[in-house]
Amino acid sequence: MSRLKAASWHLALTAGALAVVFVVARTLWYPRPLFAADGGWQAYGLLAGASLVLGPLLTLIVFRAGKKGLRLDLTLIAIAQVVAFVFGVHLLYTRRIQMVVYSQGAFHALDAAHIALIGAKGQALLRTLPARPAYVYVKLPHSKKALLGVEIRTLQGEPPVFLRGWRYRPYTAAERKQVLTHGYPFLALARTNRVAAAAIARFRKHHRRLVHYVFVPLRGTYTSVMLVLDRSDGRVADVLAFNPGFGQPPT
Repeated sequence: MSRLKAASWHLALTAGALAVVFVVARTLWYPRPLFAADGGWQAYGLLAGASLVLGPLLTLIVFRAGKKGLRLDLTLIAIAQVVAFVFGVHLLYTRRIQMVVYSQGAFHALDAAHIALIGAKGQALLRTLPARPAYVYVKLPHSKKALLGVEIRTLQGEPPVFLRGWRYRPYTAAERKQVLTHGYPFLALARTNRVAAAAIARFRKHHRRLVHYVFVPLRGTYTSVMLVLDRSDGRVADVLAFNPGFGQPPT
């Protein structure tokens, strides 16, 4: 077998394994729209890069038919690639999003590290919710004075509001209606930057009139994206790949 053929076979096997992991990650561990917002691409890129370098590339470099010790070289390459592959898959799995919290005009994606910070009540609620990721919302007081107190306690050392698990409630149809009343107006959103304007322009070519949708940010560990929610049921209709920024929705 030639060097190029051996490397090609190794590349095909590696690509097949990576494709399986990608499908599992996109459908089960990071269901839409979480893959882009919270580390899925970063972890998968690390997995793919390490697998390709420690696999087909090293095979291409060391393979030579009849070479003494070739079997040992290939065995060591296989071991290194399997170890890197298992580590990468483990990283993808442990970094998966377990909860999505709606708080103060935005969704927040929480992984295992965040779950450790939400307290016993938040963790207890998570265990009662069957879906993964579980969707919850933060129950806040209605009066401005009480709401100001919530914000002041953040400055005094309490966790950010979206991590206060004792305020969590299940995200039901009633809460979806509330979310729809606090979305970003598309005109104000389009004026924020050119990337936002271009993304909205592309969206308009393939969807109904914008009046049928509401824009709500999804904030992740690595980046943020803009979710497009259908006004009829509050479900995600699309994802716009630009960072909507921070703060309250524009008016």
